[in-house]
Amino acid sequence: MLIFGTAGVPISAEDEFKGIDVLRKLNLGAMELEFVKGVYMKEDYAKKLKEYGKDIVFSAHAPHFINLNANEEYKIKNSIERIIKTAKVLNNCGRNLVFHPGYYLKKSKETTYNIIKSNVQKILEKLELLNLNIMLRPETSGRVSQFGDVEETLNLCYDLNLLPCIDFAHIYARSRGRINNYDSFYKILEKVENMLGKNAIKDMHIHLSGIEYGKGGEKRHLPLKESDFNYKDALKALKDFNTSGTVICESPLLEYDAVLLMKCYNEL
Repeated sequence: MLIFGTAGVPISAEDEFKGIDVLRKLNLGAMELEFVKGVYMKEDYAKKLKEYGKDIVFSAHAPHFINLNANEEYKIKNSIERIIKTAKVLNNCGRNLVFHPGYYLKKSKETTYNIIKSNVQKILEKLELLNLNIMLRPETSGRVSQFGDVEETLNLCYDLNLLPCIDFAHIYARSRGRINNYDSFYKILEKVENMLGKNAIKDMHIHLSGIEYGKGGEKRHLPLKESDFNYKDALKALKDFNTSGTVICESPLLEYDAVLLMKCYNEL
């Protein structure tokens, strides 16, 4: 139903290939390639990775240096290019491309939404021209200064025929701890289904981790057991809603907390 994996190379491995070996030993089945500091991987390397990891679901996280609502045109252009570069690599080994659309800056939510929507449309057109079979997944964001609450994310996906990356830890942090129980997590899944249909529930991409938050929302990721984030209720909601897809653990403990999530899910 759900496949569990790590955000990047497992901490007990030296590279992606050895990371695949670690995932297999732990019965994990997914790896999100973390290009958050830049797209370091070559396309040929990604092809070899897919060949070696035929049983692993690969996805990618685009660089953090993206703002599709930037005031400067060159920053928007660079943001688009970074997403396209990520897509070119990912197309050799996977499909789901996670990205943070941008920041509000001093613009209204409505203005920000329209600008980001227009720029994501440009990306989609480029992907089509390049014949890249990639699903863009805007991620629910953890900071109140960032575009990406649940409603914005789902509206963007509905308007542009995308699927989201639902980061329950981010949602919890952005709400300053208010969204942190079974009912609230279940209602989010209902929103996903109501807005995007059953397919979105059967093809989910999910982030889970412990997290610390402040007045502005997310501060940093934490190991699951060092956070008040109620990951057990999130997993129960996912199980009861009969979701399918991939769960990526972004905890600093990576594969250890990914196994914790998997075991907790399987015991429900």
